[in-house]
Amino acid sequence: MVTGQRELQMTFLEGATVADMLASLSNLYGDAFTCRVFSGPGKLEHTMLIFVDGENIKGCGGLAATLSNSEVEVIMLPMFAGG
Repeated sequence: MVTGQRELQMTFLEGATVADMLASLSNLYGDAFTCRVFSGPGKLEHTMLIFVDGENIKGCGGLAATLSNSEVEVIMLPMFAGG
């Protein structure tokens, strides 16, 4: 686990996006976090799934998806392949 914890509470300004949240997390956890989440500037690793309030961000604007003004649960899951 890159962050060393399963849960984290953060506060963002109204209108904050998933990209804003990930930038804050990258600043907090450094390159270890950034390298696992992003494959390049502004591009998520293809194995990273991010859900905001149960909805995959791919269906609601991707990194530009806004976080609501109330409590939001964000789940980040790396996909695994096996055989």
